[in-house]
Amino acid sequence: MLLATLSQLDFSPNIADAAARLHRAFEPSLEWRDAVDGLRNITLFAGLGVVWITTSRSAHIRREIRVATLTSLLLSAAIEACQVFSPIRTASLIDVATDTLGGLAGAIATALLIIAVQDARQKRSYLGIPMLVFAGPYALAILCEALTPLFQTASPPDGGGPLQQFAARLQEAQVDWMLSDIFDVPLFVAAGFLLVALARERRRATAAQWAVVAGVGAIVVAAAHVVHGAIQLQVRLTAVMIDGASMALGAWLADRRLGALTQRWRGGARALATLVAYGALLLIWGWRPFLPETHFEMIATQFNTSAFIPLGLLAGRVDTFSALHAAQQFFLYLPLGALLAVWPLRTTGPWSALWPAAGLGFVIELGHIVVAGRTLDLTNALVACAGLATGWTVVRRCGYRPYGEAWPQ
Repeated sequence: MLLATLSQLDFSPNIADAAARLHRAFEPSLEWRDAVDGLRNITLFAGLGVVWITTSRSAHIRREIRVATLTSLLLSAAIEACQVFSPIRTASLIDVATDTLGGLAGAIATALLIIAVQDARQKRSYLGIPMLVFAGPYALAILCEALTPLFQTASPPDGGGPLQQFAARLQEAQVDWMLSDIFDVPLFVAAGFLLVALARERRRATAAQWAVVAGVGAIVVAAAHVVHGAIQLQVRLTAVMIDGASMALGAWLADRRLGALTQRWRGGARALATLVAYGALLLIWGWRPFLPETHFEMIATQFNTSAFIPLGLLAGRVDTFSALHAAQQFFLYLPLGALLAVWPLRTTGPWSALWPAAGLGFVIELGHIVVAGRTLDLTNALVACAGLATGWTVVRRCGYRPYGEAWPQ
């Protein structure tokens, strides 16, 4: 967090200039760019709230939420105080407010997740953990993808508010086919499948269950695709149709095949099949559009200082993608860590715990070097490890223990 907020500060000890900047901090502007920056602040400090609650040994969750919020407030105030002495940074009370809100939101969300996992401990489950902790984060990752699709980024608009931008993007909406649309299909199919599994785990299966999930999921995905026109992203009707239809297809497949799959795969075999399938999904997420980079000059540019500094590349961007992409990476790896908490590949040795999944995250990130259009960024691998560790720790602190080894002897 300090690397992201205090790097390239260009510190200046001039007291008079610092006093002027401090006065300006109490009279902040409210523009669309500030809203995007606020979203980035909330995402960054939400990570602090998540880590605080996840690693707390106290059983007094409400007190820990208050402490996490206060810590976010004090840390943010300290960061803004340092930025007062920078001629190229802007200190603002809005940043303090959004940072504190982010810490509070992350702490509350983690506390609610822990409570839900604890309550479901004695209930039936498909994977030995609540499907909520598996399907929920994946659904949030899908929502991030619909709000800020891959290869569609935009800076905050220079003129016109979000409503004007939204109207303009709707007028420009068109049907156009892209190669990346093909690889979106399995990602959204998996979301529909997992959401039906979640619904059936929590309630008795009904004939209309999959149709409800398909309809609601398609509507939410379509709305997210359309809404992102407000942040100056192109509204692609093709993506709306493909992603919505893929979500419905996944729900239909779950209705048809979920029962048979659970009968065929049991115990460690089911866990291993899930781990392999989810690992394949992560490869698709990470290596889309599977086109090799053939220019050596482009490969060489991947090896730069910013790529190996945590949040180095994202800190220089002011767009919604930089915030939602980090959150998406966290959501994608949290289910994997949660499943490995109860079904590790090995119960002892180097293949136990999270090492295989962490290695997968680093391999996927290194693969960006030779995939056209992708960028090497160590931050992605670190956020993946954070998601893994959070999922694993939440499940373990709720009393779950390994049922056995997923990898057969």
